[in-house]
Amino acid sequence: MLLPTVLKKCRSHAGKAIVLIAAAVLGLLVWCVTLLYQQRLAHYRHQAERELQAINQLQVHSVGAWREQRLTDAMALSDDVLLAQALSQWLRQPSQARQVLLTERLRILQERSNYTAVHLVDTQGRLLLPQDTAWQMPGPELQALHQTFTTAQTGVVEPRRDDYFAFPFFSLLAPIFDGAHPLGAVWLVIDVRTSLFPLLQIWPTSSETAESSIVRRDGDDVLFLSPLRHRTGAEFTLRIPLTQHSDPAVQALAGARGIFYSRDYRGKDTMAMLSAVPGSPWYMVSKIDTEEIFADTRVREGLALSLPVSLGLLLTGIIFAFAQRRGRLQEQALKVALQRNMLWLEGAQKAASIGYFAYDAAADAFTLSSMARTIFGWEDGNVMLRHQWIKLIHPDNRQEVVALHEQTIALRQPVQIQYGICRANDQQIRWVQVWAEYEAPPSPRQVARLTGTVQDITERKQTEQELADYRAVLEQKVRLDPLTQVANRRALDEHVATQWQRAMRNHAALSLLMIDVDHFKRYNDHYGHIEGDECLRRVAHMLAGMVSRADELVARYGGEEFAIVLPDSEASQALALAQKMCAAVVGAGITHADSPTASWVTISIGVACIHPIFGSTAQAYDAVLDAELAHALDGALAQALFEQADAALYAAKQQGRNRAVLQAVLTPSAETA
Repeated sequence: MLLPTVLKKCRSHAGKAIVLIAAAVLGLLVWCVTLLYQQRLAHYRHQAERELQAINQLQVHSVGAWREQRLTDAMALSDDVLLAQALSQWLRQPSQARQVLLTERLRILQERSNYTAVHLVDTQGRLLLPQDTAWQMPGPELQALHQTFTTAQTGVVEPRRDDYFAFPFFSLLAPIFDGAHPLGAVWLVIDVRTSLFPLLQIWPTSSETAESSIVRRDGDDVLFLSPLRHRTGAEFTLRIPLTQHSDPAVQALAGARGIFYSRDYRGKDTMAMLSAVPGSPWYMVSKIDTEEIFADTRVREGLALSLPVSLGLLLTGIIFAFAQRRGRLQEQALKVALQRNMLWLEGAQKAASIGYFAYDAAADAFTLSSMARTIFGWEDGNVMLRHQWIKLIHPDNRQEVVALHEQTIALRQPVQIQYGICRANDQQIRWVQVWAEYEAPPSPRQVARLTGTVQDITERKQTEQELADYRAVLEQKVRLDPLTQVANRRALDEHVATQWQRAMRNHAALSLLMIDVDHFKRYNDHYGHIEGDECLRRVAHMLAGMVSRADELVARYGGEEFAIVLPDSEASQALALAQKMCAAVVGAGITHADSPTASWVTISIGVACIHPIFGSTAQAYDAVLDAELAHALDGALAQALFEQADAALYAAKQQGRNRAVLQAVLTPSAETA
């Protein structure tokens, strides 16, 4: 009787121990799976944060450049001595000719820089040009006008709505002085709907919730200056109190920068990137709903990582069944469960595009899992020899990958690498990411192995490439005129500075053509702005087609005016090309019924050439390059080139238009410097 009792107690204790061990193993497995799940979510979150940060910084750069260009235009007007002299003479001795000269100056500024309106006002805010004695400036602009005369600085009125205009506008006031005596100011008005707001509407991904907005402080509120994707008519009307600390716009005004997680004006949880726009009271808020970011990720990762938990539950059941000693039935159930588990594991590999492999150094061969074979397109069994694997590696990565593989074996260290492959079955180019560790043999008789995982990351690589392409497109659009598809004023200034430095180094000539479409305002008035735009596009296309050498650049200078930079071109070569361009435009036969010059569209071209000379020896040239004065002269000499080309263009117009005129060649020397 004693022996059966002892055996019964032993069986009872053994069963409890097995159950406790199974529970501990299951708990450990759940903890590991949970930890892995959190790490994967953190990885996707960091990737989304990097993308959002890149997009925000690109848009901040675009908006900052837009504002800086406007301020530069206003400051250039204040520094324009000729404009101040013309205004002073007209105010002292009014005449129709002087009024026409000032009106034409304002018109050219408006058309070149795409301003909605350009007005000339006196010191009291009354309209001088166009003349309207009954008109008075709005209050904020009038206050800024008085302030700008006091400080002699450009006055700025931030974007707003007012009954004076039917559109939201941004104002700049450029004071004009005759010595220390204020004469008046040029009031620049910009419709922000057509120039500022489009900079925020480009988003590189097909997101349904992402948006960027410009905000600024207005009293105790945050005021939204730009349209919102999820609320119609929010610009200049949506205000959020500064006490609502959960909103990302409020956090931006409080000094927060970088990535933040908060609730926006809709009460939605968002991931936001906060940045200040340099040189302005504006802040850029770019955000996307966190629910959109992690929705697909949670489902995919949850499906993949729940399978190990299922495996743990199944193993616990098997252990419990073994404890109950169910014999053959229990053994059969275990086989069925294991087969089912292998199918689930295979499904997990497919869902995550992850396969497993083991490399046998002695056999010089890889043993691949089913998913690994699918990734490599390998259909000749689960063993792949090393030389067969090398053939699948893309030629651009082959040498690097093979060297790293040999180094891993030699130094017995882990490896993580991304490389391209040419899949065996369909020759499709794919990208894979490999994690592997060296597995030392437990005994000298056994062979060392390299075990790890391989994952197909082609879609991730494509997303990264699309983001890089988007950055390149944005950078290109910043330097491209949207109407004519040639370079814009900003690209022209950068190119002239570069080519001037090159001309200095190489003692080479640098020529500049300034081109104006004759009587283009008459063309616009007669045919309309749509035909006018088409005329500019055709002229730009013809000019670009006649410029083919390296480093030559065709740019839209503003309005109907173009500029062409010709490096390594002497004055005679530049003049010959200009004359061909005049003939080509005439030959195009673009009808211009309202032109006093001809019955078709013509152009006038001013040609200028600068040829730096630094003496007969390389030592004299180096001395000039090393002098600090050379840096200061760069901008002045480049500006002189533009002024000479403008003077030549003016002479061409005075001589009857439809012609090219060459200005005297500039030859600045070291002695002159």
